[in-house]
Amino acid sequence: MVTIMIEWGKHTWIEIKNNLERIKAVILPVGSTEQHGPHLPLTCDSIFATQMSLEVAKHFNGSILVLPPIYYGVSEHHMDFSGTITISNDTLISLVYEIARSVWQFGVKKFIIINGHGGNKNALSIAIRKIREEIGMDAVLINPYELINDVIAETIESKVWGHACEFETSVALIKMPELIRRDKIIDPKIKETISYTSIWEKNIVITPWRTSDFTDTGSIGYPTKATKEKGEKLWTAMLSRVVEFIEEFIKKI
Repeated sequence: MVTIMIEWGKHTWIEIKNNLERIKAVILPVGSTEQHGPHLPLTCDSIFATQMSLEVAKHFNGSILVLPPIYYGVSEHHMDFSGTITISNDTLISLVYEIARSVWQFGVKKFIIINGHGGNKNALSIAIRKIREEIGMDAVLINPYELINDVIAETIESKVWGHACEFETSVALIKMPELIRRDKIIDPKIKETISYTSIWEKNIVITPWRTSDFTDTGSIGYPTKATKEKGEKLWTAMLSRVVEFIEEFIKKI
């Protein structure tokens, strides 16, 4: 069996040039370097986004390549916790736009972002609009967890979740078990907030919240409820639906 190299950055320029006709799209994984409670690594979101991108690309027989990931995101709301590194919305927008413009120059027509960090959503939404309107490139933003709300509802026990929580820790148990500080998996003291301002509620008022408004440990949710079984179910559902969407997206003219 021939191994197909799906990582853009591991090719030579000649290999990219010779294979441009078969490349239907590229995936850009975008994550963050930010606190993830006492038990998960700072680059958790980046690792998730990269692993998801690579597993997705394997389904496309070399017609989709994965670009080198962006390890920094919009994380100002986590800056009360040590280790977090944040960039501005404008910086992220510019970086993503210029990456897209570069691959467009070589003939890549479709640009897919797989995002692992919720704080990036506003900037990335602006970036894909800018890419479409100014470059003319077909671009999409995929936040994998947003494709499986039904699965989350039947899998996650607590209504309080969102960061270094039952969801994220369950996925970490199957995707990066060696990086989990298992003796540090503790539940936070979730702080009370006024109505409609808790980020885990379905009906919310948008506020300029900081993570420390909700939690004392950096976890928003209860990581002690995490299990491998939940992680497998959540990851499998995300992977399946991302692949399903991309199959349709690359066929779209």
